[in-house]
Amino acid sequence: MKTTVLFWVSLCIIFNIAFAQTPSPAFAPIKDHLERWDDVRGAWLAAAIQALATNKHVPDRTFPEDFTPYEMLSMIPVRERQDLRQMVQENQSVATNNINADFGLFSTMLEHSFCSRTYGRSFGDPHLKSYDRASYSFQTVGEFVLSKNANGLFEVQTRQRPQDDNFSLNAAVAMNVAGDRLCFYAGEKPDDIQQTPLRLDGMPIQLQGRSFYLPHGGVVRLDGRNYTIAWPTGETTVVDVRSSGSRGFVNITVGIFDCDRNVFEGLLGNNNGFADDDFNSRTNMPRPNNIAALSIASAYAFDARDAAQMNNLAEQEFQAYLAKNYAEDWRVTDHTTLFDYRPGTSTASYTDRSFPRIHMNISQMNAQTREQARQRCLQMGVPADELGGCIFDQGYLNIAPNVPPTPNIPGPTTTVLNKIERPALNNNAHTFSEGKYPNDRPQTIGSKPGGTIDKPQSVSKENIDFRPSSPITPKPNNQVSPRPSPKPSTPSNPVTPKPSTPSSPKPSVPAIKSGKG
Repeated sequence: MKTTVLFWVSLCIIFNIAFAQTPSPAFAPIKDHLERWDDVRGAWLAAAIQALATNKHVPDRTFPEDFTPYEMLSMIPVRERQDLRQMVQENQSVATNNINADFGLFSTMLEHSFCSRTYGRSFGDPHLKSYDRASYSFQTVGEFVLSKNANGLFEVQTRQRPQDDNFSLNAAVAMNVAGDRLCFYAGEKPDDIQQTPLRLDGMPIQLQGRSFYLPHGGVVRLDGRNYTIAWPTGETTVVDVRSSGSRGFVNITVGIFDCDRNVFEGLLGNNNGFADDDFNSRTNMPRPNNIAALSIASAYAFDARDAAQMNNLAEQEFQAYLAKNYAEDWRVTDHTTLFDYRPGTSTASYTDRSFPRIHMNISQMNAQTREQARQRCLQMGVPADELGGCIFDQGYLNIAPNVPPTPNIPGPTTTVLNKIERPALNNNAHTFSEGKYPNDRPQTIGSKPGGTIDKPQSVSKENIDFRPSSPITPKPNNQVSPRPSPKPSTPSNPVTPKPSTPSSPKPSVPAIKSGKG
């Protein structure tokens, strides 16, 4: 039986190689270089980049690590990546936008591996910190574009629900992960399946104690209460699950590369290195002059009481601008939303333009309460640029301080890539080990991604149906048409997972039809 299963594994690998897309002339020497670096991992990396460049599913992994294509690329030693960078520069004249999408995508990902990361945040009652370190409160209700890249591979949207008349929290987050529509619901679900907060293209998925592979190369990892979503191109989003009373909410930390200047839009800004324009309108019009005038006037007030009153008025005016004009720029529509909805509902069902009733700020807080909140935030290690938001949440809503999380990203300094003697499947139905647990012999102990040893757990195709009720069709401007999610049918009795053979076809997940940048 072991020989038979290994035969099918080998056949599957040979099939993938035989029918792999022919590389473009500019990418061909790079593909050869990657395969010389590692004949298994490098071959997969080259094939994955070609698949991403043409909006296709990446091949199954045949190595033990749970890496995304970018993470695998970053594992290549620096000296070899510098050689690849030289090859890219030499082949620039060969590459064209029409026939060398694989070359262009690889060159972008390669440059990312030499860049540092920068993070934007939406946390608490939501307080936002832009990529350029501008901070502001955003007590609004509705669904918004938190961050979006013009290349069509990256977008994060948030749903903010009311906590009471004047405060709101993040109730859900929806993402375009290189063509896969992934959603996380902290509270209200779009269907009657409550045991899992994750939806992939409208259907529920569970991680079952291990990484979950998305069809287009992304990976979802669970570390404690934090879900880390890693894009195949290197971006990340950490969803930190919290609770407030009987209802849950999430803090969201988005990681991008600081070398991607001025290609983002949304509530977290454009990442151009300047904080002053992060609150401009979508057409880049500056915020109203009366807000700036109030701030200047406060500096020339006759006494401290007048100055405090002017500052408070200026802050409330600015909050009103954010909640009305600025928020309207970044509200999603029925044509741009990535969320799932119950029949008869839409993004309008989660919108309240009259919110908040009163714009609250720290200066209105009782002095003793404010100081206690400050000390609590400092004790928990909250950074200076998030201290105001922490004091606000602790003082008004008794929300515990939240220190920015560290994304679960594998790195070359913490990972050793041992030579692979025999490739084996590593996907959502199998862990990397020989044999693939045939029915006539007991399961063996296998190595889980991340280096820990445990019994492998698989996600069976019987338990998870990846097919949405209807295809997702493209909309103008590379937007995705929303599809209300029907109630998925679930068996009344648990279904025993049945291991599939390696030659089983990959589950079909219609991709988000996004334009390529």
